Amino acid sequence: MSEQKTRFSLAGFVPFLYLCAIKNNLTMTKLCIRLIFITLALSTLGSCEQKKQNNNFEAADGYGIADSIVSAISDERDWPKFLATCDSFQQTGDISRVKAIFYKTVAFNLMGKYRASLSLYNQLADVNVSELITEADLESYIYSSKDYIRMLCDMRRYDRALRQARNADRKLRAAGYNAFTDHQDIAQMIGECQLCLGQNADAMQNFKKSLKAIKERLKTNNGDLDLRECQKTMNAIATVYMRRGYYSEVTPWILAQDSLYEQALKLPKADPVYLDEMKAEISYTRAMQAHALGRIDYAEKAFAEYSSTATSKQPGSLINSCRYLMATHRYEEAAKNMTQLDKFMTEGAYEEADLENIGRFMIPKFHVNLMAGHCDSALQVATRIANLYDSALVRQKIIDADLLSTVYDTEGKEREIAEQRAQLSQQRMLWVIGVSLVFIILLHLHLVQRRKAFKKLSDTNKQLIEANERAEESERMKSKFIHQISHEVRTPLNVLSGFTQVLAAPDIEISADELQSISKKIVENSERITRLVDKMLDLSMVNAHTCAECNDKICPADIAYQAAQQAGITQATHLDFNLKLGARTSQVILTTHLKSAVKALALLLDNAQKFTQPIAFKGKAPEGKASVVLNVNIDGQNVIFSVEDTGIGVPADQAENIFTEFVQLDEYTDGTGIGLSIARSLARNLKGDIKLDTTYTAGARFIMQLPI
Repeated sequence: MSEQKTRFSLAGFVPFLYLCAIKNNLTMTKLCIRLIFITLALSTLGSCEQKKQNNNFEAADGYGIADSIVSAISDERDWPKFLATCDSFQQTGDISRVKAIFYKTVAFNLMGKYRASLSLYNQLADVNVSELITEADLESYIYSSKDYIRMLCDMRRYDRALRQARNADRKLRAAGYNAFTDHQDIAQMIGECQLCLGQNADAMQNFKKSLKAIKERLKTNNGDLDLRECQKTMNAIATVYMRRGYYSEVTPWILAQDSLYEQALKLPKADPVYLDEMKAEISYTRAMQAHALGRIDYAEKAFAEYSSTATSKQPGSLINSCRYLMATHRYEEAAKNMTQLDKFMTEGAYEEADLENIGRFMIPKFHVNLMAGHCDSALQVATRIANLYDSALVRQKIIDADLLSTVYDTEGKEREIAEQRAQLSQQRMLWVIGVSLVFIILLHLHLVQRRKAFKKLSDTNKQLIEANERAEESERMKSKFIHQISHEVRTPLNVLSGFTQVLAAPDIEISADELQSISKKIVENSERITRLVDKMLDLSMVNAHTCAECNDKICPADIAYQAAQQAGITQATHLDFNLKLGARTSQVILTTHLKSAVKALALLLDNAQKFTQPIAFKGKAPEGKASVVLNVNIDGQNVIFSVEDTGIGVPADQAENIFTEFVQLDEYTDGTGIGLSIARSLARNLKGDIKLDTTYTAGARFIMQLPI
């Protein structure tokens, strides 16, 4: 028999003895005490074989005369004498501390003194691996740790329960036992804690680990008791998923329980009590899940199966039945079931003056009677709750304070132990630090010197690269600038030169109309050269970051008029120009630099005039004339000049690039690519700005903003 099978086969005796007690009318108290000593006795039998396999335990079986005496006292139900005897034997060394914790916690739990049990459970943290000598000591530690984890789960101290599980597993591994967290019940409780803490993925892994342990167990032990225990573990997982509202996750665990139930039905001598309990739990879980998912007919069918079991008629199933009946609004049936509540609480030794029991039993009873229309019964229950509430509240506060105080004290001790261990580890490392300190300092100095040299070299290289890039960019821009300026100057000069030669030729006769046309062309190209020179001067000025003095007081409408006149847009024949003045534009006085403001706006109008010409459309010009509209409006403390046209427009991804010097989206279009750059710089020198409105899709819309 393997070590793991020998130890955890003992867990199967718990429900077995419980059912035997029901059939033979044994008291639960006597049953639990007998369970303790049967467990230890079986540990003794199993240890004989394991002595050959595990040399970490002493030859003693761990069960002696002292245990027999304690067992005899337990039959008398004299708990003070029982506890005193355990303390005496522990002091004399006849029973180990681990075994004493196991005995006394069971006794305290039967007496309802959970605070005393918790204090003893907290002592498990002080148990050393060296104290887990015999098989009985090891089993006592395992079962005490398991009960401790379950108590912490019931107290909703899930983080504490997980820490206790890890601590117990670490000690048991050091003692040679490596399967604590792999046991089906331990893995299920760890998964429950993780699910309640929101660690759903980790919880699923532990639930799968529990399922794996169940499958391994059933490979060698597949009797009715084993199937019943495994089904209970699966039902616990399904229940916690339902309690957290994950109803879709419940289905696989119900199906797994169905499989175990079917296996139990096929056994030749299956205990009918086990079969009935399995059917009741599976049917009830299925009914609650189906109702939560809105499958009412299926839920009713499942609840009918549950109600057909003998288990559902037991007092312990009273709350389950009522919970479903209340959920389905069958209050009359629930009220009828609740008439057995007093009997159930008396037989189960439930304390009335307890907040948990009031919330679990009394309030549902009040709610059921009220909804069923039994006002007198509801009033009686309400009066009873009111009489019990104050004392229950005080009692609960005292219990909670004591329990939390004990838990916090234990956590404080754990922190102290951790700090002591950290200090010890720090002291052990001091000599290593001392020996390595000189080497580290020298290495650090060497690395610092190398880092400085490398940084200096890297900075120099970076500066050279940046200088080279700037030189290359400067050369590229210089070449592009010279090319553009050469083109912009040569074109009008060629026109002027050609017409001059025509006028100077003595043998060419020119009519009056032709002479007028030639004069017009000469003037236009002369003005073109002049505008180019003006742009270059403006570019030089803005690049020198010269701030114009804003001393001119003028209304926004006048700026618009002057800009339109300067741009010459009113004489353009290929477009219709409209100037729209908003309210107050003629009354508001703007303090700015007039020449710069007019220049910036005129450049925007000039840009609109150029890109609405038919040639700009590359042969796809729309029918009719283009349109340019200049809107002037007041927005708070700013004047907004909006120039919108129906030209070729600007792609949204080029909204900022077009304001870069010498940038032209179409290299074949006349111009130097500096007009918009100059306009924005002029506006920003006036503490304003120019932007492209990318939401306008009928052409291009430029918005110039100047502060009042």
